[in-house]
Amino acid sequence: MKAAMLIQRWYRRYRASHEAQRAYTWTIFQKMEYANEQDHLKLQNFFNDLMSNKQLLASLGGDNTLMAAMNTVRRRSQDLKSAKDMVPELDLLKATEYEAITVPLSYTGFRLEKPYRQNALEQLIDSVKGKHRIHVRYVLEILHEARNVLKTMPNIRHASTSLSKKITVVGDLHGKLDDLLIIFYKAGLPDTTNPFIFNGDIVDRGFFSVEIILILLMALITNPNAVFINRGNHEDHVMNLRYGFIKEISNKYRQLESKKIRRLIADVFGWLPVATIIDHKVFVVHGGISDATDLKLIQTLKRAKFTSVLNPPLELDDIQLLEHHEEPAPEPTGKVTDSQAFLKVPEMDSAEATFEWKQIVDLLWSDPSPNEGCSPNTFRGGGMYFGPDVSRAFLKANNLQYIIRSHECKQEGYEITHDGRVVTIFSASNYYEIGSNRGAICRLTAPDLHPHFVQFISTRGHKRLTMKQTTTTMEEKAIKHLNEQFFAHKADLLEAFEVYDPANTGTIKIVEWCNAVEKVLKLGLPWRTLRRRLVQTSATNHHLVDYNTSFEDMSSIDDTPARPTPLLFETLYRQKDNLEVIFRWMDQDNSGILTMEEFQHGCILLNKHMGNPLSEDQIKALAQSLDINKDGQCVSSCLATITAIAVAFSK
Repeated sequence: MKAAMLIQRWYRRYRASHEAQRAYTWTIFQKMEYANEQDHLKLQNFFNDLMSNKQLLASLGGDNTLMAAMNTVRRRSQDLKSAKDMVPELDLLKATEYEAITVPLSYTGFRLEKPYRQNALEQLIDSVKGKHRIHVRYVLEILHEARNVLKTMPNIRHASTSLSKKITVVGDLHGKLDDLLIIFYKAGLPDTTNPFIFNGDIVDRGFFSVEIILILLMALITNPNAVFINRGNHEDHVMNLRYGFIKEISNKYRQLESKKIRRLIADVFGWLPVATIIDHKVFVVHGGISDATDLKLIQTLKRAKFTSVLNPPLELDDIQLLEHHEEPAPEPTGKVTDSQAFLKVPEMDSAEATFEWKQIVDLLWSDPSPNEGCSPNTFRGGGMYFGPDVSRAFLKANNLQYIIRSHECKQEGYEITHDGRVVTIFSASNYYEIGSNRGAICRLTAPDLHPHFVQFISTRGHKRLTMKQTTTTMEEKAIKHLNEQFFAHKADLLEAFEVYDPANTGTIKIVEWCNAVEKVLKLGLPWRTLRRRLVQTSATNHHLVDYNTSFEDMSSIDDTPARPTPLLFETLYRQKDNLEVIFRWMDQDNSGILTMEEFQHGCILLNKHMGNPLSEDQIKALAQSLDINKDGQCVSSCLATITAIAVAFSK
């Protein structure tokens, strides 16, 4: 009996230790994810300011090539359809026409024939399982047909369980095909007796976003009254530039083909409804609500004009102004914009238009909070935090029972908050790393519509890992991310450490090390717990740490312990994600290749975003060093450029 109690006590300590390890690892992943989103919104604020402020735009100078690139960015981001000008609509249909595209007899993959029937969905899934690339003709056909269906639908759809007696809600999938296939295995394929709601964030991050969006749109075409697809914050081409969907399309299809697909799918995203109401009882939305959410107003919005929620439309006159750019020179300043880590309210043509934009942003970006009231979601960088009182008031005003939303990864795949009034469902398992989280779907059965959760993990390899192996793998990946952050901010960290070390001994107190790291990185992590994996204790005093060992894994890059300004490569590495987004925007012909001129212009834009830390000579020297062919015409592909820089830092 005593031995059994000892074993039980040991096992409880063992489990508690691993749960604590898993908890702080999870915190690292989540903080890094949201910090990256904040960084992306800062960059977007910069571009929005650049496009809407004449003086800021003029500060770029009279460079026609650079202006042309910026106009290309704006045109990609705007939906200019209006009563006065229908050319863009006709141009879209003409540029993405598919009927003239011939499919070779050698093609053995999925073929689409009219009329569209349920077996077409099954055949598409079988083809994807067989790893056949879907021919561009059928990709464009599915997108066009889905667009036609979506255009007939309201902003907020109504789902009924009167016939099916049940409905399944699927959360974020993020390009994880295995999760979708498991969901269909457990819940069946969508049809009139088995309706589904897919609650946004279908694309980005994973490797099979193209296949998943095609499957879901094919399901919508064949079962328009049984398939409901809500828009998420990642159904936005500006987000797709950073988080992988644009890159995936470019990798899977040739240049001209990928250009057509990208253009059409961005428009399709704009036509996705923003919410679904089940039996007039349950409100299903991707992000959440705010204290200003007005369902009647949302139902009247022209949602298609928000092709990108992050980059809302300008008036046509504004764009024509950019093309002429006859503004007086502005007063010299160090920065183009003082972007904050929160999505700025754009300068739109009226207060009404701004209010409409905010309605959409709140639906796609907001998160629930345990605190009362409604406040800006500064942790993520966009949308609002809404408290239990906001949920109660919203449900009461609209005669609803509860809210189902997604948008946040949860360790068990779901979470119930606000006294059962808010349910979060997340369907991408192993989101951060193998074993990091379960995926889940939510089943609702008539007439009470109480939520029932089905959990799953898609990766087969996960079953072969012990709890310790899973936790260790996650922790190593998380620590690797932190090491990268330490290098990216090496100069700033060294400066912060040296404040506590005026005698230049190389050692400081543990609490001082923690304070310095938090001051620079601003991640809100438990640094005292993590410091054993990030820095070494002094050999002579275990109360002190040798702060130079914080960079030990990357010490070969630079042996100088102190620098007055960041190195060129360190600065670019810190901004590598932003740099890639800018490069993809600068790539006017969608070739994936940057000219020397485009590369330098991209660095100039990044330089202004950062506040001019780099000189023109540094930018020019970097461009020349990356001119692989030494022909003065081509740097390399966007991805290769970023990779080359990153590899140089990590050696």
